[in-house]
Order: sequence, then structure tokens, then C-alpha cells
Amino acid sequence: MNGRKVTVTYCDEFGVWPLVANDLSSRLPLKNLQWHPSSQRSERFIPSLEVDLQRFNFEQVPQPLLSAHTTYLNLYFVNCDDNDVYKNKVKKQIKTWVDLIATKKNQEWLIVYVAGQDTKRTNNYLGLKTTVFDKIRADFNQGKRDRCSYIRIVDSDGPSSDLWAAFIEKMKESILASFDMQVLQIQEDTRRLDMQRHMPGWNYCTFFILKEGLAQAFEIMTLYEDALIQYDELEASFFQVLRDKALAWFGHFGATDAGDDCGNILDFKRKDYRDLINKNIISVFDFRCYLFARQTRMLLKLQRIIEVCKRGQLFISSFIPAIRENEDVLVDNFLESWVFSACMNIVNECEPLSTNLIAADPNFIIVYSAVKADLLLTARRQLDKLGIKYKHLPVTEPFSIYLDSKVENINNDEIKSPPAKSKGSMTNEKLLEAINSVEAFDKMYMALSTRGIKSYDACYRPRAALTVHGDIAALKYIRDKLDEAVRIFESMIWRYDEQDWGSIENSLLVKCADSQKRLGKTDQFIESLLTLLKNAKWLSKEDATLYMEELLSNVYKLDVDIRRAFSPMFGITVVSIIDEQSAVESSSVEIFIENHLPKSLHCDKLCLRLVGNNPEQIWFDSSDLDLAPGKNKIHLTSKTSTSGNYVVEACEMYVGKLVFTHNFMKDGQKKRILRLNHDMNRLQATVSQPDQICLGERQQLAVHINTGKTRISNGKVLLESQMEGFSILKTDKVQAVIQASSGDNENNSKTLELDMLETGEIVLPTCEPEQNLQLLVAYEGSYTEFEYRLKTTVTYDSEGKQREFISAHSIHVTVPLVVTETSIFRETCVFLKVDVSCNGDHPVRILESKLKPSKIYAVENSSAVEKWDLTLFPKQAATFVYKLVKRDNIDHDLKPKVRFYAKYRTLKDEVEASIGTMLEKKLAQHHVTQHFTYVFSKVKEAFLSSVDYVSYGLTDVVHLDAFDAELCESFLLNRDLKTKVELLDLIEEFFEEHEAITVRTIKDNAPKPRTNAILFPLEVPTSKVLHTAELVLTDPEKDLLVSEACPCTLRIKQSSDWSLENNDTDNEFYYDIDVDYDNWLLSGKRRLRFISKPGEVFEFPVDLVPLKTGNLLLPAVRVSAISANVSAATVYVNSAQQVLVRAKSKTATFFVEQQQRFLQPQNTTAYAAQDISTPS
Repeated sequence: MNGRKVTVTYCDEFGVWPLVANDLSSRLPLKNLQWHPSSQRSERFIPSLEVDLQRFNFEQVPQPLLSAHTTYLNLYFVNCDDNDVYKNKVKKQIKTWVDLIATKKNQEWLIVYVAGQDTKRTNNYLGLKTTVFDKIRADFNQGKRDRCSYIRIVDSDGPSSDLWAAFIEKMKESILASFDMQVLQIQEDTRRLDMQRHMPGWNYCTFFILKEGLAQAFEIMTLYEDALIQYDELEASFFQVLRDKALAWFGHFGATDAGDDCGNILDFKRKDYRDLINKNIISVFDFRCYLFARQTRMLLKLQRIIEVCKRGQLFISSFIPAIRENEDVLVDNFLESWVFSACMNIVNECEPLSTNLIAADPNFIIVYSAVKADLLLTARRQLDKLGIKYKHLPVTEPFSIYLDSKVENINNDEIKSPPAKSKGSMTNEKLLEAINSVEAFDKMYMALSTRGIKSYDACYRPRAALTVHGDIAALKYIRDKLDEAVRIFESMIWRYDEQDWGSIENSLLVKCADSQKRLGKTDQFIESLLTLLKNAKWLSKEDATLYMEELLSNVYKLDVDIRRAFSPMFGITVVSIIDEQSAVESSSVEIFIENHLPKSLHCDKLCLRLVGNNPEQIWFDSSDLDLAPGKNKIHLTSKTSTSGNYVVEACEMYVGKLVFTHNFMKDGQKKRILRLNHDMNRLQATVSQPDQICLGERQQLAVHINTGKTRISNGKVLLESQMEGFSILKTDKVQAVIQASSGDNENNSKTLELDMLETGEIVLPTCEPEQNLQLLVAYEGSYTEFEYRLKTTVTYDSEGKQREFISAHSIHVTVPLVVTETSIFRETCVFLKVDVSCNGDHPVRILESKLKPSKIYAVENSSAVEKWDLTLFPKQAATFVYKLVKRDNIDHDLKPKVRFYAKYRTLKDEVEASIGTMLEKKLAQHHVTQHFTYVFSKVKEAFLSSVDYVSYGLTDVVHLDAFDAELCESFLLNRDLKTKVELLDLIEEFFEEHEAITVRTIKDNAPKPRTNAILFPLEVPTSKVLHTAELVLTDPEKDLLVSEACPCTLRIKQSSDWSLENNDTDNEFYYDIDVDYDNWLLSGKRRLRFISKPGEVFEFPVDLVPLKTGNLLLPAVRVSAISANVSAATVYVNSAQQVLVRAKSKTATFFVEQQQRFLQPQNTTAYAAQDISTPS
């Protein structure tokens, strides 16, 4: 049987086959067949069906028992135009052929009438059918089935002929009908035979052949999926027989024929398997191989090569136990040879098909490479077994992983080569070559491993690829190709580290470390030892100790630093900050280092890095430590003193050039925040507004440095701005005052000039313990800012170590007082009135005030009281008056302007200083003074910002807000629990004790509070046009009577004391008499313009008429300049002078018309400015 095509026979008794053969062949294969099964199967579509045309044989050839026939259709070609010939001869020939076909099962037939080109298909006249074709149809058509077709020898329509199309359609219908009948028959026979399974005499092989006939029928019709189902059902029934141990139909296990160990398991024609099955003499081995080959054929037809590989892997692995059970009757190494050959057969069969499938779908290569790689690796593992058996490989991992259990405990010395011909030898030539030659073995080993790696890489299975890489490296290692082995080991070990495959990693590391040691690669050797120790849980205690000793003996031979993570060799825990002066000399971080190694380790240096704002990072460290196995408590100190919240970032431990690191800020890990305080025993620096400032001059900052309990040298201080618009000015020298902190006596202080370097650093002098140093540093900043941010860094040497102090400051620059001045000129002096008020909402205590002279003015007279205790409230003003006289000679040692000096203290500073002192004492009683600076800053911000200082100034009592535990706890979050609870209790207790604080308590707790002073430069003119005006009565002895005119003279003189020297400029002025018309009438010029020079006197006559009796104030007189550029002042001699006006002895009544106040004077010139006149 062909097994691939449907057979169609043709009977040609009229010699027309040569005339139609080409036309028929050109229309094959048949296309687009639709099979509608008579059973309950769904419809099947056959896109293409190959047809094998064979001449019909009238001789009855007997078919083998249970063989599946492939003849589905028989064609009879007839060519006859004569009705008589048809009737007498042709009809009998056709009937004989039809009767013969009827004796064959499930075969269809068609009569094909072949007509000439001009022959008419039918000749109907009056309903009579007269053509031969019509007679054939009438004689042989049965029922509705039309078994006759009509074609022409040479059809004028060509390939699109309807006659041929109809003929082809009938061929397809007939083939499908025959196929359907055959399927129904086989299914019925199979069902009947299967129901007899438990009856005596039932034969599985007969059942197999019968059911396989159905599978082959499907295969012939290209229904490969249906065929595969039949073979899968046969496989399931075989396993059922296997479970029932009813293997009577199989003579023996088999696998004893020549070539069985290396035969192609996909070749179902390698043996006459069906004949063996028919004869019930097939072996289990041959039967399973044949069944798998048939299944594989269907899958390959369906182009499901991935499933071929998967089924192949499953078939091989499931068949191995059965082969192993029968190894005693098989040739040597049969199992290894068969598995190797089977894997390679499957791969080689699928490889050509995969090329087209990959071209159609690029993603196909991923899945295919995965199953192919597994088959290649299975084949390669057989080399491992053979290599160990024939001493090409040692009995060590990774070669011994897949050895049989009975071989695993055999040592290399006990392995003996088997006799050459004990039970026969395997026949796989490649394997025979490999076991006879180490070079051939290695070549094959490398080739298979390389193919497997490429396939694993293509399917993105890096772990599997790493395993094969390790096998290659191990092979290089045992062949003493150490350079190649190390290169491979090093390229793959780090990947196992990432994937946490410790046991596999160690097996590679042992060989890698040995290779590196033998090659003298110390750095790489150390790295391998470190990785082994990292995986110490996979090592024995003896091995771990050995590697530890190797590490310690080689760690100082390193050329470069090697960095490794703490875990899992070490564990680290940051406990807390210890800054109690009674517990430690300097602030420390307490940590626990847990040593998981089996031996103590000497650590040269241990460092902990904290990150924050200022500075961005700070290191705590300790040196020369011995870490015993288990937990080790360590205190780390820092050369940097700073304050703020810092996050624990990393830890580094140095052992020679070996550095162990730990990152505390990994993703998903909770941050550990520590609150650092400045070290109380070391140098501390603060920056603030100076105690005394002078407005109008370049401003300065006061830097206060306390040396602490140690002597310092080589000190430098650097101030850095932390905001825009604010900068520290660079000068050559910086003023400084140094004094002991034990007293305030000025005799203990010393003034110095310190150098400022180009970098902005100020060089500090050598200072003894407990000394205070104050520096005044000039700065430049925006006048709109009242708070500047500054970073202070002090570097110095102390006790033979270099240390530094770093702090970030917010400096509040405030001027709590506002001063306005008024100058009142007289002929020989100036009276200066100074008004002082609060600049803000907080009251200020004025403690002292005075006016400092300038180089032009001397202070001749001032208040006798200079020491005050005056509380100035907002919206209040205090006035101070000073008499100034012009110096005869200019004193160039004095400032150009007079300066008002005010010494003060704000009530806010007074209260905060006292509360701070009390709180510090409270903390000192419990030995937590180190937290005072931070705690008090937060207390001021949270609780003292709402204090009513106006009420305190009025009542001398401060009322504090109620304690808020939740608010207080919020700024103690980053403390350890013990410290947080203790501070919280102390602050709460403090507020309970001091709900109301009297001024007496405040003064007692701050007996010497800090005071501030401000020098306000005041602008007092040095020159001015001063006129002295005097209203002189003509007869001062005469009594003034009401309603009588009193002649007067207005005398005006320009003073020469306040005029500019060599000033000959003529300036225009005008006088203005301010008349109260309720008391006086004025006769004369009330306002008049004149030109005046220094020393010149003018007299203007006017008459005054009093309107009332009694003491009347004389009218005021003011002299002003016409030009706005001339500053003029007036000294009016008669200011506030009263004259007595008496009544007349006689009475009289006057009727006075309303006078015009402004009349244009006669014979006067009109000025461009304003006209000035008096009423007439």
C-alpha cells in the first residue's frame, strides 16, 4: 500500500485513456473537499487530496488479512456513438465491470462517456432519448444517484470546461462516499472487537491492526489530526494492557536485533512492524517504537514539531525504566546509546521543518529552542555516563549527577572497563569513537553542550544555559585547561549569586578557586573564597574554616580593593546614638555586628555613613577591631560634630584591601533616622546678630566659638551662604576677642586681628580649653530679608586628631526700634528731638540712651539720666531732646553724623532666656543636657510663639500655653524610645511647674541677660538760611487799647552763623504774618517778598489793631524761601509773647466791613512765582 494517496482505477477498453489522461492529470490533486461524516463527527475540510491513478485489473488479487484498501473510486471510460454497438456489445462490457466492482467492499464507480469534439450530448426528439450516453444513464443510474459523466476529448472551453468541472465534482463525491462507508465499517468492527476484550481468545494485535486501518484511512485523506487521535487511543489501550500485565501477545521485550540501540525511532519502515503485529510476534520494544513513530509522523504532517519534541522527551524518559529492567539481555551501553540516538533522531528530524516555521513566526524559535535544548542535553548526559564508565571523566559533580544509583558510590579506582564482547557492543559509531578517544569524546561533548547553550539562550532560559556552561568549565578543569576553565567559571558564577543558587554556586567555586590559586591569580582567588564563605551554610564547618584561613592569609596580598556585601557573612544592626557625657567621651553610634563566619576576623576599620543636609554626609568609625563569631557590640565615633536628623545610609568594613559594605537604603527597606546633637565636650560655634549694631554702616555677624574641654590648634572657620542675595564679604583682617569663659571681666579678654584666606576661611589662634572667641564678620545681604541661612564649618586639631564642627544657622537680623529726629535751629545752637518707638508687636525695655557727637556738632546739654528701665510698648513713643552746638574746629576722629545710642532688651528675649535657663537646669538634673539646644528650639517654636508679651509687660507675669503631648512627641520622633519618653516626661513636668512665670522668677533665672544696642545715625544739617524775626512795638510803654491802632516794626535779620562760606548768591524770601482775625486786625503788608543776604537787616512797618481785651498772643511770623532748593528756617523772637490790651474809658460801637485779605498792591511788580500782598 502506498500509504500516501487515494487510489482511483480506470478501465479503458475503448482506447480513450491516452486522449483524456493529460486533461485529468492537470486537474489533480483534488481541491476543497468537504466531508460530512455519517457518524456524529463534525464536518471536515480537506484542502487538497492527492490521487493515484491506476489501470483496473479484472483479475481478483487476494488482499492480506485486515489490510486497509486504498481504492476508493473506479472509472470506466467508454466511447461509442452507435446505438446498436452499444446494445449488442458495450452494454455487456459495462455490466460485467459494474458487477465486478460490486464484489469489492466500499468502492464507488463512475461511467465516463468520452465524446468527440463535435458529438452532441443528447438528441431529444418528441421526448425520445436516442444517444448512447442517454442509454447508458438509463441503464446504469440507480435511484437519484447519477453515476455517469460526460466529457469531450478536446473541449473547446479548455480548463474552465463545465463538463470537466462536473466530472471532477462527481469524483470528489464518490471518493468521499467510499471513504465514509469505510470509516463506518472500521468503526463498527473496532467497536465490536473492543467489546470482546474480556472474552477468551481476544487478541490485542488484531485490535491494533483494525484500529490502525482507520488511522491510515484518515492519513490517506490527509486528516492527520483524526489519524493522530486513533494512535493516541491505541497508546492508551496499550498502557491499559500493560497495567493489566496481559502481554501474552508480545513474545518478549526485544531490543536484541542489530542496530536497535541506534536505529532511527522515527522510521516506521525500519522493520516490517505490521507483519510482526499480524503474526503476534512483535516485541514490546519494537511495538512501542513503531507506535511512537506513527504518532510522530502525524505530528510532522501537522507541522507540530514542538509537540514532537515534547512527546519524544516523554517517550524516552518513560521507556528508560523498562529498558533498564532488561539490561541483562541487551548489549553493553544499550540504554545510553538508544537514548542518545533517539534524542538526536528527533532533533535532526525537526530541524529542517523549524526553518520555515521560524520564518513565518519569529516567536516560534523561543518555544522550539526550549524543547530542542532539553533533548540535546539529555543526549549529552549519556556522554557523562559513558565518560565516567570509560575513565574519560571522574566520578564527581557535575558529571556524576545523572549516574544510576548503583554506580554513584563507585570510586574512580574501582571503575573497570567491561570486557570488549561480554554481551555484544553498541553499534552507534559516534559513541564508539568517543569512548575510544578522549579527543573525540571532548569534541562531541563540546559540540552538544554548545548547541544546548545556543538553544537555551534563544529561549531565554539563562539558568539552564548556566548549568551547561558549568559542565564545560568542569571539563576544562579536569583537562587542566585552567585558563579556559577560570574564564568560564568567572563569567557564570556571579549569575548564580544573583539567583541565590548557593549549593550549585559552591560546586563551581571550589574548582574555580583551585584553578585561580594554581594560576597565581590572588585577587580572583580571594573573590572566589569570599563567595564560598558567603554560601557558608552550604559548606561543612571544616571547609568553611579552611577557606577562612586561606582568606586571612591572602587578604593583604591584594593589588586593588575588593568590595563585597555584608550579608550573609555578616549582619549589622544600628541600635542608637549615645551622647550622654557620663557614658561616653564623645557622641557615639552603637551598632551590633554579627559574625556568621566560623572564626574571628580582625577588622582594620569600620565606618558608618549618615546622610542629611548640613553636612550632606557624616562618618562614624572605629579602628582595630576583632569580630568574634556571633554578636559584637561596637561604639563608633566621628571627627565631625553636627546636629540634625540623619539617615543611616551605608556601612563599610575594611580588612586589608577587602571592603565589606552594607546599604541601609535598599528599595522597600524602612529608613533608620538618627537625631545627632553637637558634642558637648568639643568645640562649638554659633552665629548671631552682634550685641551692638550701627545702622548705616556695613553690617556684621558675630561668630561665637567655645573651645570645649580640649586645647585646639590649626583652626579655621568658614562661613558659607545658603541663600541667594546674601554673601560673606572677604576682607584681609577680621576683628576677634578672646577670653576665658569663667568670667566676664574685661581684663580677661584680648583683642586680635585674624587673617582671612582667599578661600574665605578665617585662621583661628591656638586656644586653651574653655576659652571663648568672638569674631565679627562683615556680610552683604538684602535689606528686605530678616532671616539669613548660613553654614558654619570649623576645622581644627585636638588631641592629635583633626576634627571639624559643622552647623547650619538661621540668623534673625532684627531692629526692634524705630527712630525719627527733628532739628530745631537757633542762632547759636540746634535742638535735636529724637522720637523712639517699637518696630513690631513686641515690647522693648530701653535700658540706656545717649547721643554721641559728630566731628561737626558737640552735645552741649542732654538729659541728666542715661540709665533707664523704660518699657516701650507698640504704638508708643519715647522722646529725647539734645542741645547741639557747632564746633569751632572740626574733630576728624569722630563720625560725620551724630548717633543716637540705645541699649535695650526685648521682652521676648528676656522671657526666652529665662525659660531656656530653667529648662536647661531641668535637663541637667537628669543628665540629658545634650538635647537642650534642639529641644529648646522646638519648644520656642511650638509653645512660646503664642506668648502675649504685651500682657507680660503690663502685669509682669508670663502665662504659658497648656502642654500638648502629641505636638511635643512629633519633634521627638527620631529619638530612641528611652530618650523620647524621658524627654517627653521632663518637658511635660516643666510646663506643669511653670504655668505662670513672674518677672521676679525671670530675673532670678537670668541675672545677667543678654542686652543689645543700636547706633542710629541722625541727619543734622550743618548749614541753613536762618532768619531772626522780631515784631517791635513803636511805643512799648504805652498801653494798648482795644480798637486803637498800634504802630509796629517787623525787623528781619539773616544770621551769618549758619550760612555757607563765600555764599554771595542773592536768594529771594518772603515773610508771612499769621494773623488771628478774631483777636487782631493788620494794617500793612501781611506777606511780602524780599532779597536777603547774611547779616543784612530789614524793617517793615505794620499796624496792629487789637479786637479784644486781655493778654493776646502776638501774631506769628515765618520767613520762607521762594526756591525749593533753599532750606530756610525762622527764629521768631516774639513766639508765644503776650501783650495786655485794655479797654477804653468810653464805649463806642464800630461797624467794620469784611476786609479783603488779599489785594493787589499798587506800583508793585508781578512776579513769576506767587503774588504776595497784605490787606490795606
